[in-house]
Amino acid sequence: MQRKGKIRKERSLTPSCIYGHADLIDLPPNNVNVFPHPSFVDRQPRMADPAATLTSLLRAASIEDHDEVLKAANAAIKASKGDLQAHHTRVVALLNLDRWDDALRALAEGGDRLEAECLLEKAYALYKLGRLEEAEKLVQSTSEPSRALRQLGAQVAYRLEKFQDAASTYRRLETEGGGRPGEENDLRINTLATHAQLEWNGLGGVLAEKERQPSREDLEAFEPAYNAACGCIARGDFSRASVLLKRSRDLCEASEELSPEQKREELLPILVQHTYVLTRLGKEAEAAALERSIVPSE
Repeated sequence: MQRKGKIRKERSLTPSCIYGHADLIDLPPNNVNVFPHPSFVDRQPRMADPAATLTSLLRAASIEDHDEVLKAANAAIKASKGDLQAHHTRVVALLNLDRWDDALRALAEGGDRLEAECLLEKAYALYKLGRLEEAEKLVQSTSEPSRALRQLGAQVAYRLEKFQDAASTYRRLETEGGGRPGEENDLRINTLATHAQLEWNGLGGVLAEKERQPSREDLEAFEPAYNAACGCIARGDFSRASVLLKRSRDLCEASEELSPEQKREELLPILVQHTYVLTRLGKEAEAAALERSIVPSE
């Protein structure tokens, strides 16, 4: 009886165990073009110009040292406080360094033109700081939001538990297509997470029947397979949930992109949910064996 109690307790954790809700937002690249002022272009030897140094750095094929980018942007701004692109580069570098408050301060220091150009960056910083109502207001302030800004708006709505709004936005994004390479899978993960939350909150009826059923594409990666299983659990379809969780586990274990430690972390919610599902199906022996195999993440 003690084992069954542990399993049942996990049911209350089911919604929060849904994979995602993944950040889909690609920050603007650090390689924002920051060109030197024409007055710097002559044949006389001189000390390296900060703007030119930043331009050279940002033209590099691959930039991973965001601290270096930030230093160059600060130097360019010191040389020319009105350099809008250098200000923009500084904001992006700060976001890439997870310095959300500093990014907001940099936006404020850059003035109204910079803030108007960096709606996505500001909304993203607010979102990461948990200032969700402010992020939502900012996203809704523009009449023609970019695809990235709409994606962020859906993520904000999800965090605010406005799951119908999030589902509606994801539906439009999926229908439109035209996203960045690799976006489709991430978008599907978040869509399924949103659908599962609607089911858990008794709002599954707002979804079309096709949306409530797992698709073949959901079986191609472990995250969507898991989220689809969560939707089935919420509807009481434990047989289908068991199949999906088994598929999710197999895909996770076979992944070549995850380290052994990452696999253990990803497998934990899958195994916990599957243990619960097997119990609900009356497969006590299988549930007990699976529970014994669970190794908590450190």
